[in-house]
Amino acid sequence: MPFKEDSCYATSGKYCACIEFHLSEHKRRGFHTSQLIEYTLEPNPDADDDKNEPPQKLALAFSTADVVVLGWRLSHLADKLQENDLAAVRVLPKRFADVDRHMPFVAAITITPIAKG
Repeated sequence: MPFKEDSCYATSGKYCACIEFHLSEHKRRGFHTSQLIEYTLEPNPDADDDKNEPPQKLALAFSTADVVVLGWRLSHLADKLQENDLAAVRVLPKRFADVDRHMPFVAAITITPIAKG
């Protein structure tokens, strides 16, 4: 499931068993889709005070961790989640932000493990 050079996400074209988050070139973390409890796409509250902040926040609640994706035009990623066709997400360098103004752009991914006990 390779990424296109200027794309921040990849699809499988079929049922996805896992969603991978590529945190860097050498670090990725995946979650089985059965662990996804819910997701929310909403305005990024930090963007109200700082116009340089990404305007959207996609929050995913998995049974073992919370994942927050910040970026632009993230509704496309939410659509792929709903279709169970989102295979991977990665951050792209800023130079790709305006390559295609109809495609999503991911500026940051944060994964916070759920405390045990």
